[in-house]
Amino acid sequence: MRAYLRFELRRLVRDLRLLLFTVLSPVVTYVIFSSVGPDGDRLEGVDAAAALMVGLAGYGAVAGVLSVGTSVSQERALGWLHQLRITPLPAWQAVAAKAVVCTLSGVPAIVAVGVTGRIQHHVELGAGRWIALLLLMWAGTAPFALLGLAIGYGLTPQLAQPVNFLAFLGLSVLGGLLVPVAYFPAALRHLAHALPTYRFAELGWRSVAGLAPTPSGLAVLTAWAMAFGFLAAWAYRRSTVLR
Repeated sequence: MRAYLRFELRRLVRDLRLLLFTVLSPVVTYVIFSSVGPDGDRLEGVDAAAALMVGLAGYGAVAGVLSVGTSVSQERALGWLHQLRITPLPAWQAVAAKAVVCTLSGVPAIVAVGVTGRIQHHVELGAGRWIALLLLMWAGTAPFALLGLAIGYGLTPQLAQPVNFLAFLGLSVLGGLLVPVAYFPAALRHLAHALPTYRFAELGWRSVAGLAPTPSGLAVLTAWAMAFGFLAAWAYRRSTVLR
């Protein structure tokens, strides 16, 4: 598993176009969105500039980890998954190693938007809070990495890309990464609280406020991660058998 993990990490580092896209898009969006509205507003219990920083860092991170769906579907079409199947590597280890690499693709966006927030709006956090923000948001990308893998292992390249985009857009909008859920109607707010995107961003908002994650938030993220993980493992086994 370690050798496979190192191999996938090298592939990720070489994919500079993906990393550049997932960094530039949320940074530009943050610069534009955070310049609108009066200073001093508060969202999700923190300063509005910090709240938007977390939301758009999450937006970029989700884009990065979900994008793996398309690349995995292409690997599947080329027969790479069949080659993995005939190795001693168990299905769950292959999925887990790929998921870890996928989560790492979200880290550059989190760092870049955080640096932008510090420079543009002087978002001030202690070193401990910055570290907690990065680590918790990195860990919080796990459900989306597993969702991307489930899509990539289960669908053809022609279908994986649009499904990835729809999943990304729907989860980002309904989960409050682009528009704060405070502006949602009551029914949509209840829906947002059940989605992994809102609970993912909640990790960041509470880190900024110096608070620990909520048990309900961790439970929602864990439930989604388990569901997507089982789906990804099933799709992986099915794709290699059908090949």
